[in-house]
Amino acid sequence: MAPDEEILVPGRPPNFAEIMNPEAEDELDLFGSTLRDLLVHLGLSDTSITARDPETAGDGVGLLSQIFDVYGDDDDASDELAVLIGRRGETLNSLQYLLNVLVSRQGSSKQVFGVDIEGYRRHREETLVDMAQEIAAEVRATGDVITLEPMPAAERRIIHLALQEEDGINTESVGRGEDRQVEVLPS
Repeated sequence: MAPDEEILVPGRPPNFAEIMNPEAEDELDLFGSTLRDLLVHLGLSDTSITARDPETAGDGVGLLSQIFDVYGDDDDASDELAVLIGRRGETLNSLQYLLNVLVSRQGSSKQVFGVDIEGYRRHREETLVDMAQEIAAEVRATGDVITLEPMPAAERRIIHLALQEEDGINTESVGRGEDRQVEVLPS
Protein backbone atom coordinates (compact mmCIF):
# COMPACT_ATOMS: atom_id res chain seq x y z
CA MET A 1 0.00 0.00 0.00
CA ALA A 2 1.33 3.38 -0.94
CA PRO A 3 1.86 5.84 1.93
CA ASP A 4 -0.78 8.18 0.52
CA GLU A 5 -3.31 5.29 0.53
CA GLU A 6 -2.85 4.40 4.22
CA ILE A 7 -5.90 4.75 6.39
CA LEU A 8 -4.98 5.84 9.89
CA VAL A 9 -7.03 5.02 12.94
CA PRO A 10 -8.66 8.25 14.19
CA GLY A 11 -6.64 9.75 17.02
CA ARG A 12 -3.63 7.53 16.33
CA PRO A 13 -0.32 9.38 16.20
CA PRO A 14 1.09 9.06 12.66
CA ASN A 15 4.45 7.92 14.03
CA PHE A 16 3.24 5.47 16.71
CA ALA A 17 6.00 2.91 16.01
CA GLU A 18 8.61 5.64 16.44
CA ILE A 19 7.36 6.85 19.82
CA MET A 20 8.63 3.80 21.67
CA ASN A 21 11.27 4.89 24.13
CA PRO A 22 14.52 4.60 22.12
CA GLU A 23 16.54 5.45 25.24
CA ALA A 24 15.18 2.68 27.47
CA GLU A 25 17.85 1.19 29.69
CA ASP A 26 16.73 -2.40 29.13
CA GLU A 27 13.72 -4.46 28.04
CA LEU A 28 12.07 -4.04 31.45
CA ASP A 29 12.23 -0.26 31.08
CA LEU A 30 11.13 -0.49 27.43
CA PHE A 31 8.11 -2.65 28.31
CA GLY A 32 7.07 -0.35 31.16
CA SER A 33 7.42 2.82 29.11
CA THR A 34 5.61 1.26 26.13
CA LEU A 35 2.77 0.17 28.42
CA ARG A 36 2.59 3.69 29.86
CA ASP A 37 2.60 5.27 26.38
CA LEU A 38 -0.13 2.92 25.18
CA LEU A 39 -2.32 3.71 28.19
CA VAL A 40 -1.84 7.45 27.62
CA HIS A 41 -2.73 7.11 23.92
CA LEU A 42 -5.88 5.24 24.92
CA GLY A 43 -6.82 8.09 27.25
CA LEU A 44 -6.05 6.11 30.40
CA SER A 45 -3.40 8.33 31.95
CA ASP A 46 -4.73 8.34 35.54
CA THR A 47 -3.06 5.03 36.31
CA SER A 48 -0.21 3.64 38.37
CA ILE A 49 2.11 0.93 37.06
CA THR A 50 4.40 -1.16 39.24
CA ALA A 51 6.68 -4.06 38.30
CA ARG A 52 7.20 -7.15 40.45
CA ASP A 53 8.51 -10.68 40.22
CA PRO A 54 5.99 -13.43 39.43
CA GLU A 55 4.87 -15.13 42.64
CA THR A 56 2.30 -17.77 41.69
CA ALA A 57 1.28 -20.05 38.82
CA GLY A 58 -1.23 -17.42 37.72
CA ASP A 59 1.59 -14.90 37.56
CA GLY A 60 3.55 -17.25 35.31
CA VAL A 61 6.32 -18.31 37.70
CA GLY A 62 9.05 -19.84 35.58
CA LEU A 63 7.56 -18.39 32.39
CA LEU A 64 7.54 -14.61 32.83
CA SER A 65 10.35 -12.28 33.87
CA GLN A 66 8.24 -9.54 35.49
CA ILE A 67 4.61 -8.66 36.05
CA PHE A 68 3.39 -5.11 35.48
CA ASP A 69 0.43 -4.30 37.73
CA VAL A 70 -1.81 -1.47 36.47
CA TYR A 71 -4.27 0.23 38.81
CA GLY A 72 -6.48 3.26 38.36
CA ASP A 73 -5.63 6.27 40.50
CA ASP A 74 -9.32 6.73 41.37
CA ASP A 75 -12.62 4.87 40.97
CA ASP A 76 -13.34 6.37 37.56
CA ALA A 77 -9.93 5.38 36.21
CA SER A 78 -10.35 1.87 37.65
CA ASP A 79 -13.71 1.53 35.89
CA GLU A 80 -12.20 2.71 32.60
CA LEU A 81 -9.42 0.11 32.85
CA ALA A 82 -12.02 -2.68 32.79
CA VAL A 83 -12.21 -2.29 29.00
CA LEU A 84 -8.60 -3.57 28.83
CA ILE A 85 -9.54 -6.77 30.66
CA GLY A 86 -12.35 -7.76 28.33
CA ARG A 87 -14.51 -10.87 28.48
CA ARG A 88 -12.77 -13.53 30.56
CA GLY A 89 -9.45 -11.66 30.21
CA GLU A 90 -9.25 -12.02 26.43
CA THR A 91 -8.43 -8.36 25.81
CA LEU A 92 -5.84 -8.43 28.60
CA ASN A 93 -4.18 -11.49 27.05
CA SER A 94 -4.09 -9.75 23.66
CA LEU A 95 -2.67 -6.56 25.19
CA GLN A 96 0.08 -8.55 26.92
CA TYR A 97 0.91 -10.38 23.70
CA LEU A 98 1.00 -7.15 21.66
CA LEU A 99 3.29 -5.43 24.15
CA ASN A 100 5.65 -8.42 24.22
CA VAL A 101 5.83 -8.44 20.41
CA LEU A 102 6.56 -4.70 20.31
CA VAL A 103 9.31 -5.01 22.92
CA SER A 104 10.88 -8.14 21.42
CA ARG A 105 11.29 -6.32 18.11
CA GLN A 106 13.23 -3.55 19.83
CA GLY A 107 15.25 -5.63 22.30
CA SER A 108 17.75 -8.43 21.93
CA SER A 109 16.83 -10.89 24.69
CA LYS A 110 13.76 -13.09 24.77
CA GLN A 111 12.29 -11.99 28.10
CA VAL A 112 8.51 -12.24 28.38
CA PHE A 113 6.55 -9.87 30.61
CA GLY A 114 3.07 -10.08 32.08
CA VAL A 115 0.39 -7.47 32.61
CA ASP A 116 -2.28 -7.54 35.31
CA ILE A 117 -4.99 -4.90 35.44
CA GLU A 118 -6.74 -4.07 38.71
CA GLY A 119 -5.68 -7.46 40.14
CA TYR A 120 -7.80 -9.38 37.61
CA ARG A 121 -5.32 -12.22 37.10
CA ARG A 122 -4.76 -12.67 40.84
CA HIS A 123 -8.51 -12.79 41.49
CA ARG A 124 -9.07 -15.20 38.57
CA GLU A 125 -6.32 -17.49 39.87
CA GLU A 126 -7.91 -17.61 43.35
CA THR A 127 -11.27 -18.45 41.75
CA LEU A 128 -9.75 -21.23 39.64
CA VAL A 129 -7.84 -22.77 42.57
CA ASP A 130 -10.96 -22.77 44.76
CA MET A 131 -13.01 -24.32 41.95
CA ALA A 132 -10.30 -26.95 41.30
CA GLN A 133 -10.25 -27.97 44.96
CA GLU A 134 -14.04 -28.28 45.08
CA ILE A 135 -14.03 -30.39 41.93
CA ALA A 136 -11.22 -32.58 43.30
CA ALA A 137 -13.29 -33.24 46.42
CA GLU A 138 -16.29 -34.16 44.25
CA VAL A 139 -14.18 -36.49 42.07
CA ARG A 140 -12.80 -38.21 45.19
CA ALA A 141 -16.31 -38.58 46.64
CA THR A 142 -18.04 -39.84 43.48
CA GLY A 143 -15.24 -41.41 41.44
CA ASP A 144 -16.59 -39.59 38.37
CA VAL A 145 -14.48 -37.82 35.77
CA ILE A 146 -15.30 -34.12 35.59
CA THR A 147 -14.44 -32.11 32.49
CA LEU A 148 -14.10 -28.36 32.97
CA GLU A 149 -15.14 -25.68 30.50
CA PRO A 150 -12.69 -24.76 27.73
CA MET A 151 -10.06 -22.31 28.96
CA PRO A 152 -6.78 -20.72 27.83
CA ALA A 153 -3.49 -22.53 28.43
CA ALA A 154 -2.51 -20.24 31.34
CA GLU A 155 -5.73 -21.07 33.19
CA ARG A 156 -5.39 -24.81 32.49
CA ARG A 157 -1.87 -24.59 33.92
CA ILE A 158 -3.27 -23.09 37.14
CA ILE A 159 -5.71 -26.01 37.48
CA HIS A 160 -3.01 -28.62 36.81
CA LEU A 161 -0.60 -27.06 39.32
CA ALA A 162 -3.31 -26.58 41.96
CA LEU A 163 -4.20 -30.28 41.83
CA GLN A 164 -0.81 -31.88 41.22
CA GLU A 165 -0.31 -32.64 44.93
CA GLU A 166 -3.91 -33.74 45.61
CA ASP A 167 -4.13 -37.38 46.67
CA GLY A 168 -6.30 -39.59 44.50
CA ILE A 169 -6.59 -37.03 41.70
CA ASN A 170 -5.08 -36.74 38.23
CA THR A 171 -5.58 -34.04 35.62
CA GLU A 172 -5.08 -33.96 31.89
CA SER A 173 -5.86 -31.57 29.09
CA VAL A 174 -8.11 -32.83 26.29
CA GLY A 175 -9.38 -31.33 23.05
CA ARG A 176 -7.78 -28.96 20.58
CA GLY A 177 -7.30 -25.25 20.17
CA GLU A 178 -9.76 -22.96 21.92
CA ASP A 179 -11.87 -25.98 22.94
CA ARG A 180 -9.07 -27.49 25.06
CA GLN A 181 -10.32 -28.48 28.53
CA VAL A 182 -9.03 -29.97 31.77
CA GLU A 183 -10.32 -33.35 32.89
CA VAL A 184 -10.14 -34.09 36.60
CA LEU A 185 -10.17 -37.83 37.21
CA PRO A 186 -9.62 -40.26 40.04
CA SER A 187 -6.17 -41.87 40.11
